[in-house]
Amino acid sequence: MSSADLAPMPATPYDWKTPLVNDLRQVGVRRPWGRALRAVGWVHLTFFGACQAVYFWLNKSEWLTLMLWALEMGAVLLTMRRVAGRDWIRESPGLALVVRIWITFLILSFNVASLNHLTGFTVDWFKPAWCTLASSGFATIAWLFGTRYLVWAVQMYFTGLLMVRFRDWNYVINAASWFVILQWIGRDLEGWRARQLAREEGPSVDDPQPPAGRPSPSEVIGV
Repeated sequence: MSSADLAPMPATPYDWKTPLVNDLRQVGVRRPWGRALRAVGWVHLTFFGACQAVYFWLNKSEWLTLMLWALEMGAVLLTMRRVAGRDWIRESPGLALVVRIWITFLILSFNVASLNHLTGFTVDWFKPAWCTLASSGFATIAWLFGTRYLVWAVQMYFTGLLMVRFRDWNYVINAASWFVILQWIGRDLEGWRARQLAREEGPSVDDPQPPAGRPSPSEVIGV
């Protein structure tokens, strides 16, 4: 989430969007969401890398792949608890809405994988379909919290096309795309949170203030 998205917004009558954005802004200061998202990016990259290895060297073992998916879900929840803290999922209404959007994404992702398997198709079309579902998720977040998230919706669209082109590398391509997104958003959130905390703490007592009537060094050099 960029600092531009979290800039103060005045509330207006019948404005449902501003309270949600302001709510997420407060949550972003209270907990280290940037570090949490970046950690989740590493978790996803690790487990989907393992899925890629299973695809190549263990003859596409379906049961082992399902086990890795389940383990990844548990690892993500554990990571969020360790980094973001306890009860993070009940932090605020805005966060609860974001979590529900991505829970829906996970349910539909498993659904398309099941449909692919039950229909007996030899082509794993469900993997590129994951990117379509991710694009829908990011587009929903964009309409709710800031249009900058449409960038990630577009990235997932092209990720799906890349996965169709290189079918044998679907897990790695998917993981790499998500890794870039989560690292970028996480880094932006970390920077924004640091600035907000510094602003709340105020100027340090160790920083000398210029005497009254005398310009500060930054004013002298025109910064």
